[in-house]
Amino acid sequence: MALLIGDIGGSSSRWALLDGKATSPLPRTLPGFNPVMGDPLALQEALRGTVAVPDEGSLEVIAYGAGCGTKVRAERLRAALAEVWPKARIEVESDLLGAARGLYGHDDGLVLVLGTGMNVGHYDGEFLHAPMPSLGYILGDEGSGADIGKHLLRDALYGLVPGHLQTALFSKGMDLGAVLESTYRMPGPQRYVASFTAPLAEHVHDTYVHDLVVSRFFALTRLLARFFSARELQQVRASGSVAFGFRELLRDALAQRGMHLTAVERDPLQGLMQYHAPNATGQGNPRPPGFSGA
Repeated sequence: MALLIGDIGGSSSRWALLDGKATSPLPRTLPGFNPVMGDPLALQEALRGTVAVPDEGSLEVIAYGAGCGTKVRAERLRAALAEVWPKARIEVESDLLGAARGLYGHDDGLVLVLGTGMNVGHYDGEFLHAPMPSLGYILGDEGSGADIGKHLLRDALYGLVPGHLQTALFSKGMDLGAVLESTYRMPGPQRYVASFTAPLAEHVHDTYVHDLVVSRFFALTRLLARFFSARELQQVRASGSVAFGFRELLRDALAQRGMHLTAVERDPLQGLMQYHAPNATGQGNPRPPGFSGA
């Protein structure tokens, strides 16, 4: 029995294959899919062209997907994957549970996903507790790529971004009509606004960028303090491109509210490979905690 593990975000996905003899991540990042509003076609085509399964009937797939916190949305992702592998056994869980298992194993603590979107919950070593409602990128997703990108775009269109940064970040200028079209009429608006966040990492020491990112992280920490107890907030581990790319600022923002960021990973795939490995003991942390990449 071969096991294929997927960590699927709204913009991209990462995969690993466990075939009983070896555990290996796929060599490249594939398109993502969010069942709330996305189109699975790009992901499906990429999987067909990348994952070769000699005996589909012996394949088990476990996918951890963004936006899969409800049964209806999880079923949308499962159905999309079933079109690629009709005979496989497919299980879908939320990306938050994937991050919890990958970062904690069977230890407990707060788990935070900060990528295109945001998700957070307390993991007791087996189950997730997520009391904070998910409002999506328009009303919520504080601290996410979509949230930061949305505020950056707003400032740029209002002329509030300093001139040197405006030139560096928007070298082709700002076309109000094109921005509004992409934001309100084109498919994938969450990915579109989030795409403006990654370039900020190159300017993180600029006062404007620092203050923008920190302000959105402070908005996030205010909510964490509202929905989780002091005990639950003692230890925080995070994954996602935004958490990893701005990990120093995230650590400092959390620390100001007495929260301790003990580990950050770009994605939880390595930990999930250990969690699901045939010889896994199922005990403890899949790898020593640390402020990865700091």
